[in-house]
Amino acid sequence: MKYKKRTVLLSLFTCAAMLASCAAQGAGDTASGTGGNKNTGVASISNTISFDSEDHYFDWKNRDYTAIDLAEGEQTITKSGIYEITGTLADGSLVVDIDKDADAGILYLVLNNASISSADSAPIYIKDAEKVVLILENGSENSVYQGSGCVADENGEPSAAVFSKTDLTITGGGVLNVTSDYNDGITSKDTLKITDGTLAIKATADGIVGKDVLAVEKGGITITAGKDGMRSTNDTDDGMGNIFIADGSFAVASGNDAIQAYGVLQIEGGSFDLVSGGGYSENTARSETREDFGGMGGGRFGEPAAENTDTDTGTDTESRKGLKATGSILINNGAFTISSYDDSVHSNGAVAIGGGTFTLMSGDDAVHADTDVTVGGGTITVTNSYEGIEGASITVGNGKINVVSSDDGFNVNDASGLLTVNGGEISINAGGDGIDSNGSVKMTGGTAKVDGPTSNNNGAIDYVGGFEISGGTLLAAGSSGMAQCPDSNSTQLSILMYFSASQAAGTEIALKDAGGNVIAAFTPAKQFASVAISSPDMEKGQSYTLYSGGVEVVTFTASDTVTYLNESGVTENRSGGPGGGMPGGGMQGGDRQGGNMPDGFGPGGPKS
Repeated sequence: MKYKKRTVLLSLFTCAAMLASCAAQGAGDTASGTGGNKNTGVASISNTISFDSEDHYFDWKNRDYTAIDLAEGEQTITKSGIYEITGTLADGSLVVDIDKDADAGILYLVLNNASISSADSAPIYIKDAEKVVLILENGSENSVYQGSGCVADENGEPSAAVFSKTDLTITGGGVLNVTSDYNDGITSKDTLKITDGTLAIKATADGIVGKDVLAVEKGGITITAGKDGMRSTNDTDDGMGNIFIADGSFAVASGNDAIQAYGVLQIEGGSFDLVSGGGYSENTARSETREDFGGMGGGRFGEPAAENTDTDTGTDTESRKGLKATGSILINNGAFTISSYDDSVHSNGAVAIGGGTFTLMSGDDAVHADTDVTVGGGTITVTNSYEGIEGASITVGNGKINVVSSDDGFNVNDASGLLTVNGGEISINAGGDGIDSNGSVKMTGGTAKVDGPTSNNNGAIDYVGGFEISGGTLLAAGSSGMAQCPDSNSTQLSILMYFSASQAAGTEIALKDAGGNVIAAFTPAKQFASVAISSPDMEKGQSYTLYSGGVEVVTFTASDTVTYLNESGVTENRSGGPGGGMPGGGMQGGDRQGGNMPDGFGPGGPKS
């Protein structure tokens, strides 16, 4: 049955039939969010997120609905139902104030070429209701504008151009342009869901805020924000403050963090173009020569003790990261281009990447976790960073990782931490240590190629506790002053070659067996004075020849688990440390001559 559109004054409106219609529309199956941890070791929150039937567009024109023409002036809705909103309100608000104790129905607001401006309040102000679904009618273009003179109450409300004190869903195939010259663009003090629509948001503060949960199923979202682009704010209730993104396209330019969750941030897909804090710049990138030491127990070398974090957490400087979570970050798919003043991906807990493609440009770490970083798949390309990937422990099970860093490529910053490589393809070009572990390293598979430092106060490989290799291929070139290779506890053979003179950048290194077969080969991008090679094809008692630039350098017999070489043949470990290099000790992070120190003598508390 097709219902006739009715236009009436809201103060006289009664909607018994509409309530029945809304109840029917609210019924239906629940489609929960999808995704899992894909062996990344971080629990998924998808089972806590639901996109219900009422969260999606429906044929509302074939339901009982009320039409409101904004040209009639400011409107207040006090009963649930379906409302079509059209026309222009030059200075006023569309207010929702439903006593949900007496009326628990869902309110559907259908914006159909509506325009609302308010000089002193929220253009859309949802004071009370059980739940509100904001439908952007297919093909429509809608706008809301909040002036800088907005007057907030003692609770700071309304704090956004679209402001809701209850659960809010945005859906439909239309466009919503949101501008707030006062504060945030869109805010819900409960759960905020976006299941469709094109949103273009400009806000002096945050772009989109959901307190308990911010969940996006799909849609096209563009945000220009003076503070955070998208954020959740519940930092007091367990299991709240999460952000879940199933799909969609996101273009965010933010003064602070692009996407920030107080709880868990989980992303299952979508395309992301994120610029935070003005983005990466060589002029603002961290330098290992900075003088602002954290001191004992403070920060890493060259890092202040109280490093960038949100003003909400009580520190002095603001956080300008790409993806950030106080809890864990779990990413299983998506395409990410992130240019960040600070870390590109940052968690105060763990970071787990199960898939996706990433192009990261960071003024600090590309990927940072205060606890563990796990990569189970995907392609990660770090074009600029201070340190590429940093965590208390790092595990690579699969995927492709290409890191360019001015300091360490991989940094395990905990004395009890472990860098584990079980698979994948890793390529590192580091100004500091290529692979740096204050704990240990264990490699069972995959390929790791390291272009290490040219200066002797760092090494292509730098570890304290040990480096056991039982599978995979390791190729590492760099300076010789702190050169290391896998240790003698390994079950796979390794060599460490010391050159008497530096080899030019672009010189191919090749290791061949007695039959001339290539066991391993690579071409370092920078000059180098040492090379470490480990391959599963090497066998004890066999003869091998090392070539540099096609010229034979040395022929030797691999008689030990680790063979140390110079141009004259087999030699001894130059410095007597584990696997070569200088003995343990020295500074962490921006390592001075002598390797690393355990935590408490240079490394500090977790970053924000």
